[in-house]
Amino acid sequence: MARPSTAMITISRMMATTFMSAPSSTNRSITHGYRRQRLALLGLATLVLLTVALGAWQFSRAMGKRALADAYARALAQPALPWRGGIVPGDFRRVRLHGQWQPANELRLDQRIANGRVGVEIVTPFRLDDGELVLVNRGWLPADATVPPPAGNDVELARWPRFFELARTPPVGNLFQNIDPTRYAAWRGGAEPVAYARALGEQPPFVRESGPPGLPPERHLAYAATWWGMSLIGILLCLRFYRSNRPTGARDDLA
Repeated sequence: MARPSTAMITISRMMATTFMSAPSSTNRSITHGYRRQRLALLGLATLVLLTVALGAWQFSRAMGKRALADAYARALAQPALPWRGGIVPGDFRRVRLHGQWQPANELRLDQRIANGRVGVEIVTPFRLDDGELVLVNRGWLPADATVPPPAGNDVELARWPRFFELARTPPVGNLFQNIDPTRYAAWRGGAEPVAYARALGEQPPFVRESGPPGLPPERHLAYAATWWGMSLIGILLCLRFYRSNRPTGARDDLA
Protein backbone atom coordinates (compact mmCIF):
# COMPACT_ATOMS: atom_id res chain seq x y z
CA MET A 1 0.00 0.00 0.00
CA ALA A 2 1.33 3.35 -0.96
CA ARG A 3 2.39 5.69 1.77
CA PRO A 4 0.27 8.92 1.86
CA SER A 5 2.05 12.04 0.82
CA THR A 6 2.85 14.85 3.25
CA ALA A 7 0.18 17.06 1.68
CA MET A 8 -2.51 14.45 2.11
CA ILE A 9 -1.54 13.97 5.75
CA THR A 10 -1.73 17.72 6.35
CA ILE A 11 -5.18 17.99 4.71
CA SER A 12 -6.45 15.03 6.74
CA ARG A 13 -5.28 16.64 9.95
CA MET A 14 -6.96 19.93 9.04
CA MET A 15 -10.27 18.18 8.31
CA ALA A 16 -10.08 16.21 11.53
CA THR A 17 -9.38 19.37 13.48
CA THR A 18 -12.29 21.16 11.81
CA PHE A 19 -14.86 18.46 12.46
CA MET A 20 -13.66 17.81 16.00
CA SER A 21 -13.50 21.46 17.01
CA ALA A 22 -17.05 22.32 15.95
CA PRO A 23 -18.75 19.95 18.41
CA SER A 24 -16.30 20.98 21.11
CA SER A 25 -17.24 24.66 20.70
CA THR A 26 -20.92 23.77 20.72
CA ASN A 27 -20.46 21.68 23.85
CA ARG A 28 -18.72 24.55 25.62
CA SER A 29 -21.57 26.88 24.69
CA ILE A 30 -24.16 24.40 25.94
CA THR A 31 -22.21 23.83 29.17
CA HIS A 32 -21.97 27.59 29.76
CA GLY A 33 -25.70 27.95 29.16
CA TYR A 34 -26.52 25.18 31.62
CA ARG A 35 -24.26 26.79 34.21
CA ARG A 36 -26.08 30.11 33.88
CA GLN A 37 -29.43 28.36 34.15
CA ARG A 38 -28.33 26.56 37.30
CA LEU A 39 -27.16 29.82 38.83
CA ALA A 40 -30.47 31.49 37.95
CA LEU A 41 -32.39 28.58 39.46
CA LEU A 42 -30.22 28.69 42.58
CA GLY A 43 -30.84 32.43 42.96
CA LEU A 44 -34.59 31.94 42.62
CA ALA A 45 -34.54 29.12 45.17
CA THR A 46 -32.60 31.37 47.57
CA LEU A 47 -35.28 34.05 47.24
CA VAL A 48 -37.94 31.44 47.98
CA LEU A 49 -36.13 30.40 51.16
CA LEU A 50 -35.74 34.06 52.17
CA THR A 51 -39.45 34.83 51.74
CA VAL A 52 -40.37 31.67 53.67
CA ALA A 53 -38.11 32.81 56.53
CA LEU A 54 -39.55 36.34 56.49
CA GLY A 55 -43.07 34.93 56.58
CA ALA A 56 -42.17 32.75 59.56
CA TRP A 57 -40.64 35.77 61.32
CA GLN A 58 -43.80 37.84 60.83
CA PHE A 59 -45.93 34.91 62.00
CA SER A 60 -43.86 34.60 65.19
CA ARG A 61 -44.24 38.35 65.76
CA ALA A 62 -48.01 37.98 65.35
CA MET A 63 -48.07 35.26 68.00
CA GLY A 64 -45.97 37.44 70.30
CA LYS A 65 -48.30 40.41 69.80
CA ARG A 66 -51.30 38.19 70.47
CA ALA A 67 -49.78 37.08 73.77
CA LEU A 68 -49.04 40.73 74.55
CA ALA A 69 -52.66 41.67 73.83
CA ASP A 70 -53.87 38.90 76.14
CA ALA A 71 -51.57 40.13 78.92
CA TYR A 72 -52.84 43.68 78.38
CA ALA A 73 -56.47 42.53 78.63
CA ARG A 74 -55.79 40.67 81.88
CA ALA A 75 -54.06 43.70 83.39
CA LEU A 76 -56.86 46.01 82.27
CA ALA A 77 -59.46 43.84 84.00
CA GLN A 78 -57.83 44.37 87.40
CA PRO A 79 -58.65 47.37 89.60
CA ALA A 80 -56.15 50.20 89.95
CA LEU A 81 -53.43 49.39 92.47
CA PRO A 82 -52.31 52.13 94.89
CA TRP A 83 -48.59 52.67 94.39
CA ARG A 84 -46.42 54.71 96.72
CA GLY A 85 -43.13 53.12 95.69
CA GLY A 86 -41.20 49.91 96.16
CA ILE A 87 -41.55 46.99 93.76
CA VAL A 88 -42.64 48.10 90.30
CA PRO A 89 -45.88 46.35 89.25
CA GLY A 90 -45.88 44.42 85.98
CA ASP A 91 -46.32 45.81 82.49
CA PHE A 92 -49.72 47.36 81.70
CA ARG A 93 -50.79 47.24 85.35
CA ARG A 94 -53.15 50.07 86.23
CA VAL A 95 -51.94 51.98 89.27
CA ARG A 96 -52.93 55.07 91.22
CA LEU A 97 -49.84 57.11 91.94
CA HIS A 98 -49.31 58.59 95.39
CA GLY A 99 -46.87 61.45 95.58
CA GLN A 100 -46.28 64.70 93.73
CA TRP A 101 -46.22 65.77 90.09
CA GLN A 102 -43.11 67.68 88.99
CA PRO A 103 -44.10 69.70 85.90
CA ALA A 104 -40.98 71.86 86.19
CA ASN A 105 -38.94 68.87 84.96
CA GLU A 106 -41.33 68.05 82.14
CA LEU A 107 -40.02 67.01 78.71
CA ARG A 108 -41.40 66.70 75.19
CA LEU A 109 -40.95 63.85 72.73
CA ASP A 110 -40.59 65.37 69.28
CA GLN A 111 -41.96 64.22 65.91
CA ARG A 112 -44.85 62.15 67.25
CA ILE A 113 -47.91 61.55 65.08
CA ALA A 114 -51.58 61.42 66.10
CA ASN A 115 -54.52 61.43 63.70
CA GLY A 116 -52.16 62.14 60.81
CA ARG A 117 -50.68 65.25 62.46
CA VAL A 118 -47.15 65.78 63.72
CA GLY A 119 -46.72 67.10 67.24
CA VAL A 120 -45.15 66.25 70.59
CA GLU A 121 -45.88 63.95 73.49
CA ILE A 122 -45.74 65.46 76.96
CA VAL A 123 -43.86 63.41 79.57
CA THR A 124 -44.17 64.65 83.15
CA PRO A 125 -42.22 63.16 86.08
CA PHE A 126 -44.08 62.03 89.19
CA ARG A 127 -42.20 61.57 92.47
CA LEU A 128 -43.67 58.76 94.55
CA ASP A 129 -43.99 58.92 98.33
CA ASP A 130 -40.79 56.88 98.73
CA GLY A 131 -38.84 59.35 96.56
CA GLU A 132 -38.61 57.25 93.41
CA LEU A 133 -39.43 58.83 90.07
CA VAL A 134 -41.91 57.70 87.41
CA LEU A 135 -42.13 59.30 83.97
CA VAL A 136 -45.74 59.64 82.82
CA ASN A 137 -46.62 60.16 79.17
CA ARG A 138 -49.68 62.38 79.39
CA GLY A 139 -50.48 62.29 75.68
CA TRP A 140 -50.02 64.04 72.34
CA LEU A 141 -50.41 67.76 71.67
CA PRO A 142 -49.71 70.06 68.72
CA ALA A 143 -46.20 71.45 69.05
CA ASP A 144 -47.45 75.00 69.69
CA ALA A 145 -50.22 74.08 72.14
CA THR A 146 -50.29 75.20 75.76
CA VAL A 147 -49.68 72.29 78.12
CA PRO A 148 -52.42 71.97 80.75
CA PRO A 149 -51.48 70.98 84.31
CA PRO A 150 -51.73 67.31 85.33
CA ALA A 151 -55.17 66.03 86.25
CA GLY A 152 -55.68 62.65 87.89
CA ASN A 153 -53.15 60.13 89.12
CA ASP A 154 -54.42 56.97 87.41
CA VAL A 155 -51.89 55.57 84.95
CA GLU A 156 -50.98 52.28 83.33
CA LEU A 157 -47.39 51.11 83.45
CA ALA A 158 -45.82 50.74 80.02
CA ARG A 159 -42.58 49.60 78.47
CA TRP A 160 -40.02 52.24 77.66
CA PRO A 161 -40.67 53.49 74.13
CA ARG A 162 -38.20 52.57 71.42
CA PHE A 163 -37.93 54.60 68.26
CA PHE A 164 -35.42 54.13 65.47
CA GLU A 165 -32.62 56.66 65.30
CA LEU A 166 -29.45 56.66 63.24
CA ALA A 167 -27.40 58.09 66.11
CA ARG A 168 -27.97 59.02 69.73
CA THR A 169 -29.47 62.50 69.57
CA PRO A 170 -28.95 64.78 72.58
CA PRO A 171 -31.97 66.78 73.79
CA VAL A 172 -32.46 70.39 72.75
CA GLY A 173 -33.74 72.09 75.87
CA ASN A 174 -36.54 69.80 77.01
CA LEU A 175 -37.15 68.41 73.50
CA PHE A 176 -36.14 64.74 73.12
CA GLN A 177 -36.17 62.35 70.19
CA ASN A 178 -36.14 59.31 72.48
CA ILE A 179 -36.30 58.81 76.22
CA ASP A 180 -35.01 56.14 78.58
CA PRO A 181 -33.93 56.17 82.25
CA THR A 182 -30.28 56.90 81.44
CA ARG A 183 -31.03 59.85 79.18
CA TYR A 184 -33.40 61.42 81.67
CA ALA A 185 -30.95 61.04 84.56
CA ALA A 186 -28.15 62.55 82.46
CA TRP A 187 -30.43 65.47 81.57
CA ARG A 188 -31.83 66.31 85.01
CA GLY A 189 -29.29 64.67 87.31
CA GLY A 190 -30.09 62.38 90.20
CA ALA A 191 -31.33 58.80 90.16
CA GLU A 192 -32.85 57.16 87.12
CA PRO A 193 -36.65 56.85 86.88
CA VAL A 194 -37.89 53.42 87.94
CA ALA A 195 -40.79 53.17 85.51
CA TYR A 196 -42.58 54.63 82.50
CA ALA A 197 -46.37 55.00 82.38
CA ARG A 198 -49.23 56.34 80.28
CA ALA A 199 -51.92 58.58 81.71
CA LEU A 200 -55.45 57.16 81.72
CA GLY A 201 -58.76 58.87 81.12
CA GLU A 202 -59.56 61.86 78.97
CA GLN A 203 -58.05 65.29 79.42
CA PRO A 204 -58.61 67.55 76.41
CA PRO A 205 -56.74 68.66 74.39
CA PHE A 206 -54.49 65.63 74.93
CA VAL A 207 -54.74 62.73 72.48
CA ARG A 208 -54.00 59.54 74.39
CA GLU A 209 -53.22 56.06 73.15
CA SER A 210 -54.79 52.93 74.54
CA GLY A 211 -54.15 49.26 74.02
CA PRO A 212 -50.88 47.34 73.77
CA PRO A 213 -48.07 49.10 71.91
CA GLY A 214 -47.02 48.27 68.37
CA LEU A 215 -48.85 46.84 65.40
CA PRO A 216 -51.86 44.57 65.99
CA PRO A 217 -51.39 40.80 65.43
CA GLU A 218 -53.59 40.93 62.32
CA ARG A 219 -51.14 43.25 60.59
CA HIS A 220 -48.25 40.85 61.14
CA LEU A 221 -50.40 37.94 59.92
CA ALA A 222 -51.14 39.91 56.75
CA TYR A 223 -47.41 40.50 56.26
CA ALA A 224 -46.73 36.78 56.78
CA ALA A 225 -49.39 35.85 54.23
CA THR A 226 -47.83 38.27 51.74
CA TRP A 227 -44.36 36.78 52.16
CA TRP A 228 -45.66 33.24 51.88
CA GLY A 229 -47.66 34.17 48.81
CA MET A 230 -44.42 35.37 47.24
CA SER A 231 -42.82 32.07 48.29
CA LEU A 232 -45.53 30.12 46.47
CA ILE A 233 -45.06 32.21 43.34
CA GLY A 234 -41.32 31.61 43.55
CA ILE A 235 -41.80 27.84 43.87
CA LEU A 236 -44.05 27.79 40.81
CA LEU A 237 -41.49 29.82 38.88
CA CYS A 238 -38.73 27.41 39.95
CA LEU A 239 -40.72 24.43 38.70
CA ARG A 240 -41.55 26.11 35.43
CA PHE A 241 -37.96 27.23 34.92
CA TYR A 242 -36.62 23.76 35.70
CA ARG A 243 -39.02 21.96 33.38
CA SER A 244 -38.51 24.37 30.50
CA ASN A 245 -34.70 24.10 30.72
CA ARG A 246 -34.23 20.35 31.09
CA PRO A 247 -32.36 18.62 28.25
CA THR A 248 -34.69 17.32 25.51
CA GLY A 249 -33.68 13.74 26.18
CA ALA A 250 -34.54 14.07 29.86
CA ARG A 251 -37.99 15.45 29.02
CA ASP A 252 -38.60 12.64 26.55
CA ASP A 253 -37.51 10.01 29.06
CA LEU A 254 -39.94 11.35 31.65
CA ALA A 255 -42.80 11.76 29.18
